[in-house]
Amino acid sequence: MFFYSKTEILTASIIYDYHLEANGGTLDLVRTLALLAHPVLACGLLFWIWWQYSWRKKSTLVKGEERKEALARHEKMGNQLVWATFIVILIAFIGRAIAGWRSNGDVFSEIWPTNLHGFMGPLGFALLLVLAKLGKQTKSARIAGEKFTHLKLKHGRAADFIIIIAIIHAFLGFLYLFTVLG
Repeated sequence: MFFYSKTEILTASIIYDYHLEANGGTLDLVRTLALLAHPVLACGLLFWIWWQYSWRKKSTLVKGEERKEALARHEKMGNQLVWATFIVILIAFIGRAIAGWRSNGDVFSEIWPTNLHGFMGPLGFALLLVLAKLGKQTKSARIAGEKFTHLKLKHGRAADFIIIIAIIHAFLGFLYLFTVLG
């Protein structure tokens, strides 16, 4: 059995009533869940990006065989991160299409980005692809025995920029949630 305090029940009731009033008296659970899928997955993705970024500090702490294993894991996770980011962005577009279909009967009515958060997603993904390309070039140069310090530096600087962009994007997305769900 679940026991809820009066405050929890009152808060849930206020949120529910506000949502009903703002949406013409209907609560479209499918639309809401479709729109919430992207931010929920994006939170996990942001944590993963930060974990991947922390490699810069970790790489100075490990040596020998342990470093080689950690570097291989970093490279593998970098490739997986690109695909995961693509999927999270795709889910955002699918969620917007579902919202448009549920609200207006047209999947394209809400799919196009209309704010800075929406435009930054695909742009950030393009920058992430550049970051991944620099990482692959660094790996290729290292394996070939060529000098790769400049590539490694570019890869690190690109990662710094991506982290800043990701944090700004997440904050704008948080603010945008109030508009979308309100």
